[in-house]
Amino acid sequence: MKKQLQHGLLAAALMVAGATSAQAQVTFGPRVGLNVANIATDLPGSIEIDTKTIFAPQVGLTLNAQFGNLSVQPSLLFSQKGYKLEEEEDDYSFKATTRLSYAEIPVNLVYTTGGTEGFQVFAGPYVGFGIGGKSKFEEDDNGEKSSGEADIKFASKEGDAEKTEYVRALDFGLNAGVGYKAGPIQAQLGYGLGLSNLVPNDEDDKDPEFEFKNRVFTLSISYFFGE
Repeated sequence: MKKQLQHGLLAAALMVAGATSAQAQVTFGPRVGLNVANIATDLPGSIEIDTKTIFAPQVGLTLNAQFGNLSVQPSLLFSQKGYKLEEEEDDYSFKATTRLSYAEIPVNLVYTTGGTEGFQVFAGPYVGFGIGGKSKFEEDDNGEKSSGEADIKFASKEGDAEKTEYVRALDFGLNAGVGYKAGPIQAQLGYGLGLSNLVPNDEDDKDPEFEFKNRVFTLSISYFFGE
């Protein structure tokens, strides 16, 4: 899967280069967005957890290489993802919010119905690299309340540092969605399907028995200078 993703990113880069050499219109500009993030879980046995969505920012730059109705749009983004975890049973409750920050590179192939303006559909791969994060929790055990937070450390396997949660650094997957472009302004609604397991190997470097994968809806607006 990683090789396929790398090949996809390379192909998209070659398309950008080819479009540029074919005298395509190339513009770029800022992009801001709102992520509605959660995770998909695959847990062993009868284990169940109740996760909720969080709202998180996305900001960066997008390049638009336009040739006819098609364009290639690679972006460089700061994108925050994560989830909420809630558990309640009799006199016990536990709530936690985990936020994961990524430097993310999506490369989307976009079809615009009117050429440079109109309704859009898009799809493409993305790859993200973890750059930071925190997990905050609140616990109420029969009236005894406590709270705290843990730093997120990105690593390929678990460690033993106190007040630290371990998450794999590499996040990759697929994006798809719809949008509309009017002049230099583009609005898009997309869905990010994470394919990489966020859970690292254990301290003995054995594969984890369960999986967490990012799932994100994103509403974004881009402005392309020079259009």
